[in-house]
Amino acid sequence: MKKIITPILLLAISSSYLNAQVGIQTSNPQGPLHIDGAKDNPATGNLTAAQQANDVIINSIGNVGIGTSIPTNKLEVNSGTSGTSGVTITQLPSASILSTDANGNIISGNSESAGVNVTKQYLIAPNTAVVLNSGSGKYSFRYSGYNASTLLGGRWQMRINDGVARQFNVWDTEYTGAGGGSTVYQARNVVNFTPGVWAPLNSANGAGGADEYNVYHVYDSSTGVVLRFTCTLSNMGTTTAGIRESMILEEF
Repeated sequence: MKKIITPILLLAISSSYLNAQVGIQTSNPQGPLHIDGAKDNPATGNLTAAQQANDVIINSIGNVGIGTSIPTNKLEVNSGTSGTSGVTITQLPSASILSTDANGNIISGNSESAGVNVTKQYLIAPNTAVVLNSGSGKYSFRYSGYNASTLLGGRWQMRINDGVARQFNVWDTEYTGAGGGSTVYQARNVVNFTPGVWAPLNSANGAGGADEYNVYHVYDSSTGVVLRFTCTLSNMGTTTAGIRESMILEEF
């Protein structure tokens, strides 16, 4: 039996080596290793973009292609959708900056000890669904609870996205009115926030005017993070432009 199996095994190995291409779910491999995920490639000839979209390939110079059969770099991913990378880093959500560590590993470049991270939202019509996240992704802000007709009377809110329920020191300074008639409101509160739950930065102070400028200094008593949240409601100087909100968030 051994005498029969050995020549067959050697023949199989030799045949694979001479062919130099392995196709999985395709009889038309475009490189040394080619996987046709949807099994939709033609028996001969080149592949269309749609046929490549579900393929994975290693070409003759060791490049890996996902969604493309002609990778031009050591790793090339083609999502098939403009503006979408096709790459997800599950454990680095909301990282606006990516860096590498001393070993070349990809890490978040958002570090409280590295300086200041700034995120911003330009003037837009108030919308509860518009959320501004901090550079680290650990804190989120929005304007919510406003009157559907006037778009005023809402609250500036914060949500923490990690850790446990904890206290924050919140300083609220507000300037309201136009020209030299502006008034100033100031308050300091200790506010409890629970992960995943939206809560007002100052429940006693609603955004009730068409020309309001708020600066919140928020101190995370558990982590030592400092947030400066600058937010504005404005009628753009006219009554026809409509109310607009804007947000700037700095994370220290």
